[in-house]
Amino acid sequence: MQKRKLGFLFDYNFCIGCLACEVSCQVYHNQHPDINWRKVDNLLINEDGISKDIFISHSCHHCDNPACMDVCPVGAYIKLDNGVVQPLHDKCIGCGYCMLGCPYGAITKGFDGKAQKCNLCAEKLERGEQPACVEGCPCGVLKLVDTDVSDSAGMNKEMPGFKHFFTKPNIRFYPRMKRNEFIH
Repeated sequence: MQKRKLGFLFDYNFCIGCLACEVSCQVYHNQHPDINWRKVDNLLINEDGISKDIFISHSCHHCDNPACMDVCPVGAYIKLDNGVVQPLHDKCIGCGYCMLGCPYGAITKGFDGKAQKCNLCAEKLERGEQPACVEGCPCGVLKLVDTDVSDSAGMNKEMPGFKHFFTKPNIRFYPRMKRNEFIH
């Protein structure tokens, strides 16, 4: 039996930009305020002649072809059966190639000079729990899903401000809802 390939599903239609996912990640992993594995960015889009703020919550996308793994000279990353790209902190030499290789800027350096990033809260997944960021979202707009299922359901691989690059990131987005779709 094939394992599920996990990734995030994000609904930017209803994200309020509260940063709860970002803060939940920081608190759960006991991170310094200057280090954050999840970020929420504010984007201004123009839709039907109206400027609107939208938000995108993003972290490591646990890509199918992770550039961080490809460029790491010491093999400090492994890909788990469920698709999680797991950093191996003890093997990292702090060269920073993975940071340069990641097209999404998902890797940061810790105060010890070594690379660190989201591991999808792998230890929580093993216990049958959701990642801290998903649990912390008060609006339910961030979910952990099987990306094959979200693909078959017609979820998008791109949104304003996010491109699906050669690394094949495992994040999907709900289709954009326009203002007139709420009015019948």
